[in-house]
Amino acid sequence: MKYDLINGLDKKISKLIMGNDNQTDFDQASKLWDHWIEVGGNAFDNAHIYGGGSMETLLGKWHRKRNNLDEIVIISKGAHTPNCNPKSLSKQLTESLDRLQTDCADIYIMHRDNLDIPVDEFIDVLNQEKQKGRIKIFGGSNWTLDRFKNGNKWAVSKNKEPLSILNNNLALCKMINPLWSGCISSNDNKILEYLEETQTAHLSWSSQGRGYFLPTEICQSIEDKITKDESSWRKPGENSSGPLSCFDSEDNRERRKRADKLASEFSVTTQNIAGAWPLNLSFPSFALIGPRKVEEIDTSLPSLDITISKEKLDWLNLKN
Repeated sequence: MKYDLINGLDKKISKLIMGNDNQTDFDQASKLWDHWIEVGGNAFDNAHIYGGGSMETLLGKWHRKRNNLDEIVIISKGAHTPNCNPKSLSKQLTESLDRLQTDCADIYIMHRDNLDIPVDEFIDVLNQEKQKGRIKIFGGSNWTLDRFKNGNKWAVSKNKEPLSILNNNLALCKMINPLWSGCISSNDNKILEYLEETQTAHLSWSSQGRGYFLPTEICQSIEDKITKDESSWRKPGENSSGPLSCFDSEDNRERRKRADKLASEFSVTTQNIAGAWPLNLSFPSFALIGPRKVEEIDTSLPSLDITISKEKLDWLNLKN
């Protein structure tokens, strides 16, 4: 495992972060998380909305049994639409901390933004929660660059703590259609330049494009399964959150072709190149992964050992 630091946090954080949005059985989750610790992972991404809170509860039970709270980094997300407002933020944080069996989240991230609410109101409540000792550092997920910058400009002008983390999608394949309503991609020249200039930490979700760089037949099977699973609640004609629905385009097919070529040179999989791309960017860049089995953790680890030059990173992303 490789690690990095984020300003304001006194713990090192594994460059790969375990996404806790798919575990429903304690024994299975324990097996997965125990292996995560064995390979050096220490960060866990959680959200108030995931599984109606059941997945936060599982992690709370697990770390209590392992007595390892001080050794892990807990990320808590809340205030998802339609409950994206300061009052709901604090209320949901209370519920999340109770489920997670901790008094404080190492990192708190707003799961969405609400443009109907002045950004200073969110900065205020986040600072209040930090002052209460319930969160250490905080950021925003699926926030536009302008909103993120405006929030921090206001925070600095009022001597308040600014947002220190952006948590958008950031994958080599650029998101064409939002996976879910309100989702934003950071594979954008202006955002990438801002992150590099300010050295703002970025936590990328769907960092490998939901399997877009896997062999064609596997990618298609993932697409079919997700489409079927989401058919009960997706509106007619609405895209699923599958890799092809959200990422397939002429440009992304070229990115995949280039990643495949580089994979041959490195003697790794195309998926490993895709996984290495965000990890090699020149700012504190972390990648969320969502393994369901121990084997899926192990197949992601080779990405950590791949070093890609700035020139090759830009080439993969069609910048040259």
